[in-house]
Order: sequence, then structure tokens, then C-alpha cells
Amino acid sequence: MWRTSKGLMQERIVMPDTGLEKIVSVKIKGNGLKAEQDAVKRLTERIEHLSDKRIRLTEAIDTYLKESEKTLKPSSIRKIHFELKAFVEIVGDGYMDSLTAGYIRKKLLDSGRPNRTLNGYIKIFKTFWKWAYINDYVKSKEVYDKLTRFQDTPQKERIQDKYLEPEELKKLLDAMTEERHRLMFEFLVLSGLRIGEAICLTKSDVMGSEIHVTKTYDSNNRVVNTTKTYSSRRDIFIQDELRDCINRINEYVSRQEEVFGKSMLFFPDANGGYYPYPTFGKYLREVSERVLHRRCTPHITRHTHASMLFTKGLSLESVSSRLGHEDSQITKDIYLHRMEELKEKENRQLNMIRLIG
Repeated sequence: MWRTSKGLMQERIVMPDTGLEKIVSVKIKGNGLKAEQDAVKRLTERIEHLSDKRIRLTEAIDTYLKESEKTLKPSSIRKIHFELKAFVEIVGDGYMDSLTAGYIRKKLLDSGRPNRTLNGYIKIFKTFWKWAYINDYVKSKEVYDKLTRFQDTPQKERIQDKYLEPEELKKLLDAMTEERHRLMFEFLVLSGLRIGEAICLTKSDVMGSEIHVTKTYDSNNRVVNTTKTYSSRRDIFIQDELRDCINRINEYVSRQEEVFGKSMLFFPDANGGYYPYPTFGKYLREVSERVLHRRCTPHITRHTHASMLFTKGLSLESVSSRLGHEDSQITKDIYLHRMEELKEKENRQLNMIRLIG
């Protein structure tokens, strides 16, 4: 064992599952001989833990998530955690050195879940497996190379699932009898805001001719974060239709404030706090399944907003700027799909015209 200049106690060991050398470290907590002795004890226990058994999938995942906390936002960590948790529930908590691509594919197929869902699991798992290979938890990238995506629905159908057509939007709005949720849904469709951006808007952010977007609310961890990317910090022009919606929200909130008192938030919950995203998401899913026979999430409002603007002739650059995108393949796909539809419509119109007679 040796002590580093950075306050770590370390030892080099040979991992039983890979046969490769690995440096194991613990942080020395405090100064003096007692702190160093405590570090030696903890390091010895950690080495014994690593040496007396092969590494299970969940053990490696726990380490992966802890390392990821240094570079990713809590909301991203939470998403990865739940995706990998679902993956382990399907595949089982096996040893890392015993997993094969064939075994994983069979377990995923046997789960009966949609291929699109399974492909999401595969994408995140492959990122984890690449990390595991780099960090010597597995001997090769074979599983990473062999584990391929399942055949999914055609691209055109996937794009259409991302947004609502005008008639679908009207059906959904007509079926939303809960005024608070209907107003939020309408506001998201008309503004193109992410739900987290809308939730943490203050009244001062929605004044004049623009909405000032500078932050987002992480409902899972109940904290306000900076925007998703630098491009997400933006000012959104308030068109007349959006202005009407904002006025109705202000009227609704004023009635609520007579009960809970004044709030700095633009659209607070019934107690003056942050808008209840889980409740809103659940309500939207239930109504959409009942009315449209498809499950919609709040994010569909952004894609619907983009789709409608493209249909009205706005450019990809203008819509991307309004949405706060640096680069979104989904937005590009919707744009190309809508342009193709408009071209087909124009061709049908041309086909009915007789220029000479």
C-alpha cells in the first residue's frame, strides 16, 4: 500500500474476474496516524470484497453511476439509473464475465416489451458496457459489438408518433376537463417550452413581448437547474394566440392566489409551489389513451409546436432557435417529413389543374 500526494491510500491488485491489474483507492479522512490506519482498514476491506468474488452486473452499474455523477446532471443520472434497473430486471443480475450478446437478446425478446423500448435499453447498456471495458470490468468489447438494435417501426411512423395532428390536438384539448392541466398543455403547445422550463418561470419572465427562458426545474430532484444547453437560454416571442393563453393563465392564478396567497411563479400549483409535473404527466397519459388510443407525454407538445410551425412555412433554423436546440435530429426529421407532406399536397393540387384545357 502507498499514500498519494492527493490524500489517497492505494494498492495494486489482480482482479479475479479479468486477471488484469487494478489500482484500488480510498480517501484518507483527516490527518495523522489514526486517519491513515482507518484508510488502511477500509482499503483492506475493499480489496477483500473485490477479491473474494466475481463482479456482478449491479455492482459495476453502481460504480458507473457514481462516476457519472461527476459529469452528468441529476436528472440524467436518474434516467440512466431507471433504464439500467429495468434492463437488470429483464436480464438478471448475472456476473459480468458470463454475459453474452445472444443471452441478452433472448431475455429482452422474451420480455414482450416493444422493440423501441428494448432499443432504448440497449443504447444505454452499450454505453455502460463500453465504460466497463475501459475500466477493466470485462475482458473484451464483444458484447458491445454483437448486441445490435431490434427492428423498429418504419421511420415515417416513428416521426408521426412524435407529434399531434391538428384534429388530434383538438380532440385532446376538448377532453381535458381539468382547467389547470388544460391551460398548461395549451401553453406548452403554443410556446414550445420544455415542461421544466415552463414550471420554473417567474412572473417577471413572462412580461412584455417575450418569454425569458434562463432555467429549468428538475421535478425528480426538486431543484432548479441551468437550462439544458447554452442555446436553451433564449427569448421567445409571444404571438397573439400565446398572449391570449397567458392572459387566461394569469386570471386562473389570480383566483388561486386568493386562497394560497401571492406567488412569484408564473404558473404555480394549488399551494403556490412548483407546478406538479408527475400529476400533469399522469393526467395527460390517461386522457390521451382514452381519447386518442395512444400514450402522450408532455414532451409531445414541443414536437407538435415544431410541426405546426413547419406547416405554416417557418424555416428549420427559425424553429430550432425558438425551441432552444443546438442540434436535434428529431426536429430535423419532423421538418423533412412535413416538407414532404406539403410537396405531396402541392403535387395533388397541380394534378387537378388544366393549363391548356
